[in-house]
Amino acid sequence: MKKVWLCALIVFCLAAYHSHAQIKWDAEKFIRLSDVEPGMKGKGYTVFSGTTVEEFDFEVVSVEYNYFPEWHVIWCKGFSENFKRTGVAGGMSGSPMYIDGRLMGALSLGHFNQREHANLFGVTPIELMVKVAKWGMEPNLSYEGTQLFNLDSAAVTQEYGLDMGPALLRDGKMTQTPRSFDEAWFENISRPSPRTRPAELLKPLAFPPLNPELMRFVKPIFDKFNYTPVQAAAGGGRVKESPIEAGQIIGTELIRGDVPFFGYGTITYVDGNELLAYGHGDGQEGNVNLPLSGGYVHFIMPSRSRSYKYAAATQPIGTIVQDRETSIAAIIGKHPSYIPVNVNIQTSDGKRHEKYYEVIRHKGMSPFLSGTGIWYLLDSLEFYSNDHTMNLEATITLKEHPDLKTRELVYKNIYSSGGSPGLAARQTVVSPMLQLGSNLYTKVQVEKVSFDVKMEDKRRTAGIQSLRVDKLRYRPGDTVEVEMTLQPYLEMPIVLTGKITIPKDAPDGLVLLLASNASFYEFWQRSRAPFNFRHRDINQLVELLKREENNTDIILELSVPQPGLTVQGQEFSNLPPSVMSVMNTAKQVVGNSGYTSGTALHVDKLSTDFVVFGSGIIRFVVDRNAE
Repeated sequence: MKKVWLCALIVFCLAAYHSHAQIKWDAEKFIRLSDVEPGMKGKGYTVFSGTTVEEFDFEVVSVEYNYFPEWHVIWCKGFSENFKRTGVAGGMSGSPMYIDGRLMGALSLGHFNQREHANLFGVTPIELMVKVAKWGMEPNLSYEGTQLFNLDSAAVTQEYGLDMGPALLRDGKMTQTPRSFDEAWFENISRPSPRTRPAELLKPLAFPPLNPELMRFVKPIFDKFNYTPVQAAAGGGRVKESPIEAGQIIGTELIRGDVPFFGYGTITYVDGNELLAYGHGDGQEGNVNLPLSGGYVHFIMPSRSRSYKYAAATQPIGTIVQDRETSIAAIIGKHPSYIPVNVNIQTSDGKRHEKYYEVIRHKGMSPFLSGTGIWYLLDSLEFYSNDHTMNLEATITLKEHPDLKTRELVYKNIYSSGGSPGLAARQTVVSPMLQLGSNLYTKVQVEKVSFDVKMEDKRRTAGIQSLRVDKLRYRPGDTVEVEMTLQPYLEMPIVLTGKITIPKDAPDGLVLLLASNASFYEFWQRSRAPFNFRHRDINQLVELLKREENNTDIILELSVPQPGLTVQGQEFSNLPPSVMSVMNTAKQVVGNSGYTSGTALHVDKLSTDFVVFGSGIIRFVVDRNAE
């Protein structure tokens, strides 16, 4: 019995040791940079097709020190026939290079537009790659990913309602016009990544063919992480499981399932359940916790500029734990969970389609990947650009958390246009997921996302053309009838009548009657009273994110051009100046109170059969002595 316990203890100790093992320098397996000389010849290993690792011959041309601070490069030339046919190719990053049977490093660099038969490439020394493992070979369980979108930027405050500023209605016009999410997004993120080296082999990212508008939307993310787009089917090959060995394709499935996005490179070195790869970083995010999958190479696409491997993912194989300048390091075994996305689409022909995909957990990329998936599926199953009406219900379910009072954000609305339905569908999850992932209060994780979509191939939109009221002067308590002319798409104008009652305590004087569609009304509210949209904890943020007006409603609002005050989320109106001054003294917590640009008196809504756009304003006078 003692022997059994002793054996079990030994196995446990060995397992515990190995789980914290670390790739170390091995002089018998590795060759030092100082021992590498021009003219030396060796063999490289990579996959040109399928999962078969092939060797190719190379010769050292030169050694360049401090190509980038603390990053030295061995420049080589390949001269085997298989290598000559393609030259250095995207996806070869990490291909192991040996001299006299000892590992010299990983192929990682290759210039564009080389003359025929030049075949020059750069190698990251194995010395630099081994150092990456010294950072630790355990996943960072608190890893959330880089915040790609700067929510504090002035470019996006209008979208998120953080500090909208004093945008007032003057002469029936807004001093500021609402900016679309895409405008703010492109201004904020579409900047070159400062970490890219000209010769670095960008990681190919295989994904299905995307329409130009969707491609423009996701391209900035690819640039930030040094991906080069490979628009292909991105489907798997006949091999569903690939070996885990030096020279094989590996990578991260950013999206997996019915919408595959796979960014990949090559394994350089495997030691037990640990490996080094790429010879350069992935996103240079440090100690990470990202899924890792094997891969299958369909073929290498030759190019006069620079070739690339056309590949697809096979099976998940482990977790990337270090993402540093000169290498990534990973452990083989379990991988981090993905965010599941369930999609139920009824296309305009009445057929139902159930689709499923998963996106990586990354606060910068997850929102955009979630939105990209639904956009792509709608394009594929329905159409990219056509008149349509879409009934959409999107649900974001949050993981259970002691600080959360509610775990579901449900968005149910109708959208209609002549463009891509995916534009509206993706934005229902992108904006709230971005804000949840970047909140300052507590770590909130998305448990799952779901979409329920019903399509109709008919456009049902109508614009507000004109407004009319019967009188110029009303008494408090009167009901104002608003005659509204709407112009439906390709149909005759129609006239609707809305009603709104003036509060009995409304002050005498000028009143603004706003008739608006949902999006403009939301923008107006955030402009008029920005402090109403400031949150102080996670639950207030969630409640603000749940706000949504119905796109088929015409919203009627009565307001007066008199300032009010917001204190800790509660709006006070019709306050004497002396009271407002006292309430907004320096004793108030900065950021929790502020003036409103105008005071809302009453709001009502008129339901229509159309997705409404446009707005209009009428002014009249409230007079207690009016006829």
